[in-house]
Amino acid sequence: MKAARRGRAQRSSRAFRSAMLIAFVGLACCLWAAYPASATVFLAKDEALALAFPAGVEVREKGVLLTADQKAEIQTRAETNLPSNLFHYFEGRRGDEVLGYAVIDARIMRSNQAVFMVVLSKDLVVQKVIMLAFNEPLEYQPPDAWLEQLTGDRNISDLTPGQGIPPIAGSTLSAQGISDGVRAVRATIEVVLGKKE
Repeated sequence: MKAARRGRAQRSSRAFRSAMLIAFVGLACCLWAAYPASATVFLAKDEALALAFPAGVEVREKGVLLTADQKAEIQTRAETNLPSNLFHYFEGRRGDEVLGYAVIDARIMRSNQAVFMVVLSKDLVVQKVIMLAFNEPLEYQPPDAWLEQLTGDRNISDLTPGQGIPPIAGSTLSAQGISDGVRAVRATIEVVLGKKE
């Protein structure tokens, strides 16, 4: 009799623990779904700069405070807004020769930021677009093959999804945000350096 009661109590205890475990897992899943995914960081700044410039190149960081006229001109050229009047860029040099430039930009995609680096030649042609961090779910991140379409000697207006480059189904806002950033970088560095009209 006692053994039977003990067996029922043990079964009841196991059932209770199983029910509590299921409830805990369910609650954890609900809480996880309620919070945004953490940022996915691909590269630190120094790692990205190592991809932007060959070994042995001196990299100088520079900053510019844009005038109101410069900002207005850049926004007209890029067909997008600039979030700040401050502009930072990196210049790669070997001796007296400038090899190119790199700019780190951050843009809101859907509701969170993506951080990327735009690498330009000394003639201000976009060479690479390198993702540094993506704070949205990874299924919204544009693939490398799409990013490559933002490179080359192209008109700034051709760097808009649906115009010179194709949009991406399921990543429309991410594609728009990154292309806005690349156009803004191109226009800003052209105006700051006075190299293109």
